[in-house]
Amino acid sequence: MYSFFGLFADPVDELAARCKAVWPGLQPMLVADPASLLGLRFDPEFYVPEDEDIPDAVSARIIALSREYPAVRFVVLRTECFGGLCSNWGYIAQAGDVTRREKGDGALSQLMAVFEIDLGSAEIFAPLTRDFPWPQR
Repeated sequence: MYSFFGLFADPVDELAARCKAVWPGLQPMLVADPASLLGLRFDPEFYVPEDEDIPDAVSARIIALSREYPAVRFVVLRTECFGGLCSNWGYIAQAGDVTRREKGDGALSQLMAVFEIDLGSAEIFAPLTRDFPWPQR
């Protein structure tokens, strides 16, 4: 089983520091491929991998951040993989509003398209691979 819960955002000044202040101990990082994005992976202490919900407390903080940075696009993403089959779901937030929700086939591509990223039909996104170098706590 592979589980991911995180966010990706336009990499603007001070946003990484603000994310560190909101979620102490987590380390935002610059994701360079396939586009320049700020990435943040939430540890299981922030969510229950077996639960398909995006936790309300985390979601509320992301929406609040999107109000603070109204020009920034935030993609909130959950991914669960079992035996090579993956499910993706999440939403796009901007300026305090959820502008789009996606779940099911093509959800990852639809969400990442906000950053003009074309993942193709295979929907391969490097930050969702097991060997991606996410910072450790």
